[in-house]
Amino acid sequence: MHVSVVSPVFVGRQEELAAIAGAAERAVGGTAGFVLVGGEAGVGKTRLVEEVAIRAERQGLRVLLGRCVELGVEGLPFAPLMDAVRDLLRSTPADEVDQLLGPARRQLARLLPDLDPDGTEIGDHRESPGTPAQLLELVLGLLKRLSAARPLVLVIEDLHWADQSTLDLVAYLVRAVRGIPTLLVATYRSDELHRRHPLRGLLSGWERVRAVQRIELSRFDWTEVSAQLTGILGTSAATSLVDRVFERSEGNAFLVEEMLGVVQSGGDPDVIPGSLRDLLLARVDTLGDPARRLLRAASAAGQEVPERLLAAVAGLDGPPLFDALREVVEHHLLVVDQAGRGYAFRHALGRDAVYEDMLPGERTLVHTAYGEALSRDPALANDETAVAAALAYHWYAALDLPRALGASVEAARGAAAGFAPAEAQRHLERALQVWPRVHDARARTGIDHVELLQLAAEATLGAGAIDRAVSLVDQALAEVGEGPAVAERRAALLVRRMVALRALGRDTEGIAALQAALVELPADPPSATRGKVLASLANSYLRVADLRAVPDLAGQAVATAAAVGDRVTEADALISLGLAQAYTGESEAGLVNLRRGVQRATDLDVPWTVLRGMVNLSDVLEFLDRHEEAAETARGGVELATRVGLSRTLGAYLIGNLVEPLIRLGRGGEADVLAAAALGEGPEGVFAGTLLLLRAEIALRAGRYEDAAGFAADSRAVIGDMDDHQFTMPLAYVEAELARARGDLAGAGRVLHHALAGAEQKWGDRYSTPLVLLGLRVANEARVAAQDRRQAATAEEAEFVRRLIGFTEQLPVSG
Repeated sequence: MHVSVVSPVFVGRQEELAAIAGAAERAVGGTAGFVLVGGEAGVGKTRLVEEVAIRAERQGLRVLLGRCVELGVEGLPFAPLMDAVRDLLRSTPADEVDQLLGPARRQLARLLPDLDPDGTEIGDHRESPGTPAQLLELVLGLLKRLSAARPLVLVIEDLHWADQSTLDLVAYLVRAVRGIPTLLVATYRSDELHRRHPLRGLLSGWERVRAVQRIELSRFDWTEVSAQLTGILGTSAATSLVDRVFERSEGNAFLVEEMLGVVQSGGDPDVIPGSLRDLLLARVDTLGDPARRLLRAASAAGQEVPERLLAAVAGLDGPPLFDALREVVEHHLLVVDQAGRGYAFRHALGRDAVYEDMLPGERTLVHTAYGEALSRDPALANDETAVAAALAYHWYAALDLPRALGASVEAARGAAAGFAPAEAQRHLERALQVWPRVHDARARTGIDHVELLQLAAEATLGAGAIDRAVSLVDQALAEVGEGPAVAERRAALLVRRMVALRALGRDTEGIAALQAALVELPADPPSATRGKVLASLANSYLRVADLRAVPDLAGQAVATAAAVGDRVTEADALISLGLAQAYTGESEAGLVNLRRGVQRATDLDVPWTVLRGMVNLSDVLEFLDRHEEAAETARGGVELATRVGLSRTLGAYLIGNLVEPLIRLGRGGEADVLAAAALGEGPEGVFAGTLLLLRAEIALRAGRYEDAAGFAADSRAVIGDMDDHQFTMPLAYVEAELARARGDLAGAGRVLHHALAGAEQKWGDRYSTPLVLLGLRVANEARVAAQDRRQAATAEEAEFVRRLIGFTEQLPVSG
């Protein structure tokens, strides 16, 4: 008979429990928190958070648990999120689940097919699965709904194994859960964090966040080890046993249990193995052959393995299988997993010891068995979304490079569709390494090397490694070569390269390449590629503000896309066409085309394009002084952005486009509240910069110069010296007006002079007019001041005035 080696009594950790309980109480009161529990392997992190969960549930809080999964060098994308949603499905009535998931259900179903068993949620939208940023916002929305019903504790275990997408999610939630009755608790192994571990940088950054508490668990002292042994034995432990176990375990809670297990299995406490590996394997050595074979097979799967898959790999079935399973469970080596459909190692250290004890050839055979079993029957994995990643891992570990290549490409496609571009990038980088060593690589993957490079570039771009994406596309372009035979393929690559260059602010460089590619693409017969090139050029010309070239390019893009049935490109080009028309004097025609583009994109269910159109439509309406219509359009866009998980990106632009007409309508207080709330959602980059700029303008108008200067400085830090005058020119206006308010007329003049350089070609008079008028005011005040001092204007000041007068002659005259 086997006695439990896990203490039924929770030992020590009272200060740590009190700290987490305090964070939970604050979360109930609406102050969200994040507790990081670190410590070496086996020190008791899991037991602590289990106790936290028990106590939280007793107090009426909702507790959801997710675990990061180790799978080769990369974790399984969003594994803890999927675990938590499964936990929700198991513990919540179906009708309540529908309300809680809300708009997140459709996108989460891409990660967890249990949410969409009939395929009705995803439907025909697999070609446009959304973006990682959308998923982050949708998850935040889910947490808001969950915590509104009941305060929430979300536990994420083993953060040291997290994939990059999971780390991005956690980092986002740490910033974004403010004001939500939610407590995040995450555990990690401090002894796993090598110098380049991706979690290290996050931990350093979180130390400066007030809402984050970091708890480092120490080992037990002699008294606590004695209490642990007493709890397990049910009677006071002999002092000699406590001394021996404490000496060898050094207070590591897991090792205390393991050493006591050796004793309970008949071992001599005086000859307990001294090395960790020998200690962990001591109990394995007492197993029968089938049980040992089963345990070795389980160790190659990672921390958890479904029962049917384990049976197939171990070659066991029927009574022999269950006899072996019962034996390893009774010896506390494996436990039934959370879902009740498989088994997990009681501790990762035990898994590591068993795996490393196998000979290299044994490991190869076991990984091969996993690859073959999953290839024959993917349903053995219980979660078919993870099959491709598991196959890529097992075939690579089995040194079967041909099959590893195909599986890596398939796993990358799955990761990209599941909002995990960083994981897709890793799979594809591995595929690029393996490709030269596989003679039939094209047949196995269904693509050639150029397409592999393109897929890798797209994943890399999605993961934010922009320079690497450009490098990958450049490699693909070099392999494709030049000439009429490859013109379409080369042009398609250049469109992808333009997306990356646009993100780097290098539009001019990309425009030149696209123009050259366009020459190689015949207008007749029309092609989808030519339509995309034209649409991309039109969009880029809008960004560099050469509006005169846009209507022709966008018009050609619309006609070409319509001819080949590419409705998505047609919608995008209509939006560019309408915006350019509105800013070059054809306002009504522009509004018609903007609305057509928005409606087309709405019909096609392409949210990003819909929102891009609403950003531009509301902007044009404001440009035409139709403030109420502009505000109404922007407000509708904000609502859509919130539903589809884009409130921190295009939604932030739309908040800006709502704030601007409200300012003009004299509702500055309401505008400031909206802008402040939007900044609280954590937008980044230019999306934050535009909101900071608007807050600066509001403060300036209210005479709050110190606040205005602070917001302007923060906006300048984000916007910098980018060549996008819709941001830089209004910012220059604020900075110049602040300088004028301080009496620094020369400084104001310098700001305006720099901002107006080259402005004749920049967005007509929309952004230059306020600068010109302010410049004339500054120049007049400087002239009056000079006269009072009996000084003549300098040559520089005179030239500036002449330039301003030249600008006024170009401005339109209203009748």
